[in-house]
Parts: sequence; C-alpha cells; structure tokens
Amino acid sequence: MKIAVTGASGHVGTNLCRMLLDQGHQVKALVHQETRSLSGLQMDFVRGNITCETDLVDLCRDCDVVYHLAATISMRKRDPKCREININGCNNLLRAAKKTSVKKIIHFSSIHAFCPEPFDHELNESRELCLKSTFSYNQSKAWGQKIMSEASSEDLQVVVINPTAIIGPNDFRPSLLGIALLRFFKGQNPGLIPGGYDWVDVRDVCSAAINALQSGIGGECYLIGGGWQSLETVVHEIGKQGGHKPPRLNLPMWMARIGAPLLNLHALVSNKAPLYTAMTLDTLEQSHRNISCKKARLALQYQPRPFGETIADTIKWFQDNKYL
Repeated sequence: MKIAVTGASGHVGTNLCRMLLDQGHQVKALVHQETRSLSGLQMDFVRGNITCETDLVDLCRDCDVVYHLAATISMRKRDPKCREININGCNNLLRAAKKTSVKKIIHFSSIHAFCPEPFDHELNESRELCLKSTFSYNQSKAWGQKIMSEASSEDLQVVVINPTAIIGPNDFRPSLLGIALLRFFKGQNPGLIPGGYDWVDVRDVCSAAINALQSGIGGECYLIGGGWQSLETVVHEIGKQGGHKPPRLNLPMWMARIGAPLLNLHALVSNKAPLYTAMTLDTLEQSHRNISCKKARLALQYQPRPFGETIADTIKWFQDNKYL
C-alpha cells in the first residue's frame, strides 16, 4: 500500500515509518523541519505544515491510507498552539483526504482525550471525552478525536488509536519522556515525586496501529497501554541498566507544587524542558491505574511487552547513539 504519514519525524513516526517500510509498504512523509531521524530511509518526503491544507493535499495525493501523528504536546495549562495544530490540523487533513480520495485515516489521539474520573472504575473506550478540560492539550486531543471519529464514513474510514505514555528506542529528538529518562540515568533529578503513569513501548503502539490497517473499524477507538508503574519503579529499572541510583530525596507533592513555577521560569530562560510542571504533577498524582486494552488485544492483536524490556532497550539505544 502507499501510505502517508504526518508527524513522521517524531518518536512514534520514526518507528512507524521503519516498520511500514520493513513490511513492504511505500511511505510518503510530511516533514516540517527535523528530518535526521528519517535519514537513509527509502521513502518520499513532502515539505510542509499540518496547518496548510495545500501541503496536506500534496501529501495525500495517490495514497490509500494516512497515519495522522502530527500534534503538539504541551506541558503548559494554556497553550493556543494546541488548538491550531491538534484541532484545526484534523479539519485540514480531513478536507485534504476527501479531495484526494484517501480511503482510511488512522488518527493518533491520546489517553488524555478521556476523562480520568472516576478513578475506581476501569477506564476503557466507553469513557467520556474531556471536551471541557482546563488543560489545553487534553481538551485539544479530545476535540480532535471527536472531529475525526464523527467524520468516519464508508468512503473515508477513520480509526482512532489512544496510547498512554510512550517510551522506547529510536527517540532521536528526544521526546519529553525520553529527556526524563536520560535525566534520571545521569542523576540530574534531585528527588523523586509521588505517583506514576501507564507506560507503553513505542514499538507495541506501532504494531497495533499497523494491524489497524486491516482490522481497525471506522469510527472506533482503541486504547493502547502497557501498565501502570510508579516513578520510583521507573528509576529503579533505569538503575539496573547502569544509571545513577534513585535519588534519596522524596519530595511530597505539596513541596513539588511550590517549586514548579520556579522550575518553569528557569526552563524558559534556559530554553530547556522543565523538570516538571503543574500539569506533570497532576498527571502523576491523578493518573488512572486501571486502563483496559481488551478491545485492542482482541481487534488489533495487541501484545504489550514487559516494562523492564522496554527500559533496557531504550537505555541501550540511547547509549548506542551517544546520548549517554
């Protein structure tokens, strides 16, 4: 098949393109600035932006399927870029796909598109979308998912993938989560914060998304998670791979919240990602511990690998590629 990919140079896109090529598909990627992660791959490139419908028409032309990965991930509570890219980008792509007779779109949403409450009930695909979230990113992913799902038809099927926190190899940029893993390996984080998250291997996410080519049903969404792990467990697993021992200091959540504004200011001045933000703290403290992937297991043959294997492979990739 001839397949178009938006967000191809990101962490998920880099892995997805490699896996699609390995399976014999022709791949055409929309690239904005960064292309180093795709260097040497036998694929076509379209220079452009998700905000430009003309660029998307060029991308979609002669393609059967589009994987829509392009998105902005924001750690700020209010960020206008989320609407511009995560919502308006969906509308732009739908118009371009209809103009070029694309048959299927596989849209990457997020676990953050769903309302996490109540925490004492299983979180699955029937959970309401958080269309009124106070966080720009969460709200934008919810609206993007709604727009894409409701646009699904016989002529243009739209399948939605909802991954949790993605980590894994081929993280060239690296991603925000990749940066966090590197900092813990190097001992650059002064203390641990309570809480945790549901982590998933990027390769497992991509495998499920590729299976959705044939098995994904238009208008349906599929949760792709790996399992909840505390931040302390993450750091201990990194330590097994030769990283620094876990920090001795365990910060209570109230103290971390006091320090968050200062860390954000330092990050702004130094042009680096902050250690954590108010949104990060809310996510760690309120992340759902019972996320169901039963639907993806049955429909997309989804099989998540052990968490320790993901951490080991990720750290090895960073070491092999001179990040460590």
